[in-house]
Amino acid sequence: MSNSGSSIKNDAIREIAASSITGSYQVFGGVFLRDAFRLCITNNTNGDVYLSTDGVTNMMKLASVSGRVLDDKTNDMFRKKGTQFYIKYDSVPGSPLGWCALEVEYV
Repeated sequence: MSNSGSSIKNDAIREIAASSITGSYQVFGGVFLRDAFRLCITNNTNGDVYLSTDGVTNMMKLASVSGRVLDDKTNDMFRKKGTQFYIKYDSVPGSPLGWCALEVEYV
């Protein structure tokens, strides 16, 4: 891949406390204001979570205390401006602990 001369920038972190996540989809931070090419998702809760971009369909699942990096730039793809993520528990823990975070990079 050639160097386009663009620099990587970080968007404001999106974070939600475990106690705010339920068995129904909740908004997970703000809508993307620009195209994003790398996402880092951390589930530092004591429960498995689902992520969605439509608030209805379970699209990704993260086990408790795990993370995932989505590096779409390697395939010259992006998460489009206007994307909104949602989050919910697979099964709500009896005493939810921790937090989930979504870090976004763009050019």
